Amino acid sequence: MDASPLVRDEGFLLGQWARLFLGTLCAAGVTDIFISPGSRSTPFTWAALRTQGLSCHAVIDERVAGFAAIGHARVTARPAALLCTSGSAAAHYLPALVEAALSFLPVIVITADRPFESQHAGAAQTIDQCKLYGDHVRCFFELGLPDPAQSALVGLRRIIAQAVALSLAPAPGPVHLNARARKPLEPRAAQSAEERVLAARVDGLLAAPLTAYPRTKPRISQEAIKEIARALVAAYAGAIVIGPLSAGSKVLTGVIGRIASTLSFPILAEASSQLRFSTSSHDMACPGFTWLLGLESFRQSHRPDVVLCLGAPPTCAGFEAWMLGSGALRFVLCEHGFQDPLGGAEMIASGDLLLILGSIEDAISSMRHEASNAQRDFANALVKGGRVSQGLVTAEVLTEPVLAEGGAVACLLGALPDGAQLVLGNSLPIRDVDAYVPQCRDVAIYTQRGANGIDGLVSGAAGTAMAGASPTLLLVGDVSLQHDLGGLAVASLVRTPLVIAVLDNGGGRIFDQLPVQKLYEGQPELARFWLTPRECVLAHAARAFGLGYTEVATQSELLTATTEALGVNTATLVHVKIGWESARTVGERTRANLSLVYPESVS
Repeated sequence: MDASPLVRDEGFLLGQWARLFLGTLCAAGVTDIFISPGSRSTPFTWAALRTQGLSCHAVIDERVAGFAAIGHARVTARPAALLCTSGSAAAHYLPALVEAALSFLPVIVITADRPFESQHAGAAQTIDQCKLYGDHVRCFFELGLPDPAQSALVGLRRIIAQAVALSLAPAPGPVHLNARARKPLEPRAAQSAEERVLAARVDGLLAAPLTAYPRTKPRISQEAIKEIARALVAAYAGAIVIGPLSAGSKVLTGVIGRIASTLSFPILAEASSQLRFSTSSHDMACPGFTWLLGLESFRQSHRPDVVLCLGAPPTCAGFEAWMLGSGALRFVLCEHGFQDPLGGAEMIASGDLLLILGSIEDAISSMRHEASNAQRDFANALVKGGRVSQGLVTAEVLTEPVLAEGGAVACLLGALPDGAQLVLGNSLPIRDVDAYVPQCRDVAIYTQRGANGIDGLVSGAAGTAMAGASPTLLLVGDVSLQHDLGGLAVASLVRTPLVIAVLDNGGGRIFDQLPVQKLYEGQPELARFWLTPRECVLAHAARAFGLGYTEVATQSELLTATTEALGVNTATLVHVKIGWESARTVGERTRANLSLVYPESVS
């Protein structure tokens, strides 16, 4: 067995350790690393900068960097890496890691740390970083201090490859690597014979093939496939409901369309599913379903008995009420996890949805099924009702005396070219698209529906723009923007068209559509605790970070500004001034008109 080279200089050893670490990370498939500057992370930052094939992005704020990394991972489905110094810096990653864990997004988190002798002794910038993120990461590795032993070098390489593999499968998510470093931190070239031996060993390991960890996906049994198919075929009021799915899910369009046609099942697809617009021309498409399910009279008179749910739980609030009042059998097909917050699903199956749906299609085909008249009537009622809803809401938007929220959202999406990336903010923006936009060009849609929070939306969109070569539009509320002003810094690094469209309705207007509105109605001094009106000047914020800025108040101004911004290779903040009550008033009028079409039943 080779003896360990007698390397007396810890700084040189640390530099070689870091070189092996980052080189292996790149060999394992990580191509991008978001680095927040710091001292203790110096050897790892220097190694990253000198690793061929690794793109390094400097982001001063760890919280911003975290969300930028998961925005990048949403597009690539590969783990992006994060690197920060020791102490409280590492704690700022937590919100992004929570989202990554719940959204099943791969991330490698590298936290530089002080040596063991500095722990619990009042040393500066020193906290306990072991398992800092608890169960929000898939796995934690304490790397300890550098060790020149060949077994330690081989072990480091194995751990890095294993960490990347675990970030991807069986359930994609974040993995934490804690890397300790003792001063001196600045790498240098080999000077002694022993140092040259160590450098050669690192060169040899980096040149050697890396252990492969092939990913496998769970397979659903044929008996389970047959059980789902039998239930779908027996339905007299069945539907397909599609919630949030990962990027690339548009490949499911064909098989879903064929199943819907065979069964005569209406398709209720949210924008977050990637399938809302790709299925919009299908005979069974019902893009106006959010309005219908928001109406109790419709829910009561159109109860399903079987529902095939795809993806994560839908955003639509009416869906939950529809299910709870129907007693329907629910079959949930998802990519990962157990996506059933309602509880009581007949079956939950996770894995490759294209494979699962293809098997279900084959099973249905073998039964030579023909939809019943009852099923056709149920489907036609939903499809027709969806079209009626869209007509009513479009008419109501047009009657608004100012630029309405729904009209602004439809205008923004109408300006997108084919192949663009659309990032939807939470709260009202994601709901606005489902409510007001039945059709759109062929765009990729990205959402942050793991924890459903408003944090990091700008940062995440910037990461998405960095990962894709296409123009990107972020649709975000004014409160969400203020919550992530630091994200404008990473947005300034984007070198493709990035439009940050801020819907300025005076802050937090989703609460105007919730029961809490009755509590603060007429009491402005209390409303601020929910509506959180912003207090920053957006033009100044854009200027502070070197972004373009345009303020618009009409639909024609909005279309012009968005089209122009999508044509320049930089980030532009488009400030959309909309009527603060427009979302609520349009919604109230639409629901009132729908109630005339579907009146309450008289017992």
